[in-house]
Amino acid sequence: MWCGALIQPSLIYIVNHQDSGGGFVPNLILIVVYLFFLIPLWMAGLVSLFRNRGLRPIGIACLLPLVLFLFVGKSYYAVGTVPIALAQGLVAVGAIKRPRLRTGFEVAVVVACVLQLVTFAQLTLPITPPDRIHSLGLDSKNELFKDSVGWEDVAHQVESIYGNLPNSDRTGTIIISALCGVPGALQIYGDKKSLPLVVSPQLSDWYWLPSDLVATNALMVDYEPADVAWMCSSATLVTHLTVPYGVKGLEQGAPVTFCVLKAPISQDWAQLRNFS
Repeated sequence: MWCGALIQPSLIYIVNHQDSGGGFVPNLILIVVYLFFLIPLWMAGLVSLFRNRGLRPIGIACLLPLVLFLFVGKSYYAVGTVPIALAQGLVAVGAIKRPRLRTGFEVAVVVACVLQLVTFAQLTLPITPPDRIHSLGLDSKNELFKDSVGWEDVAHQVESIYGNLPNSDRTGTIIISALCGVPGALQIYGDKKSLPLVVSPQLSDWYWLPSDLVATNALMVDYEPADVAWMCSSATLVTHLTVPYGVKGLEQGAPVTFCVLKAPISQDWAQLRNFS
């Protein structure tokens, strides 16, 4: 009962926002790639957990999220369960009573771990310099790599775009980003004294819009003029953002549009909401 109560909000969210997931096949490929040589040890751990009556709830807690996020959400949402199953796999190997058989499995586990590290280190560990990520194609293979490069540059670009607006346009202007990464980047790398309020309608950031906000204009990041024509009396494309080293990050080529608002932003905020 308690387990159901804990996971129910997550289940409701992912069922209602399935478009935020990677899809069954990509999720399955991701799991296979990230475990690959360790799959036998991981499966042995799961079997061991289910065979032990006292540990069976842990086995269910490890397997259920993984199966669930294969179909909705993203497989790495359940990555926290993998070390548990691997650890139990090691326990199972250590419990083998025949010494020679146990030693053979222990050697196999060590070899599998070494092969996993050597084969997939570049794909899974942040050891590649940012200026080589694109040239090696890693930004197409691991979304965490492509999304971790260039945020300081993006923040300075948005800051510069806002600063270059005519004084008359800057007055009453806020910054709205379709993706929540830009407000975070500006919070860390931007000059808070010169920047206006920066908000995003994505995920939980949507709830942070001040109730007393007054704005007449919006510098809208990740929005084409056509995307926001419904809420703007005029919408002008200012420029596109770039991510350094050609990395295919979230903000590579992102449009920046200057919008003269038709109505208070609080009235349009619900329609901008993005939970993907």
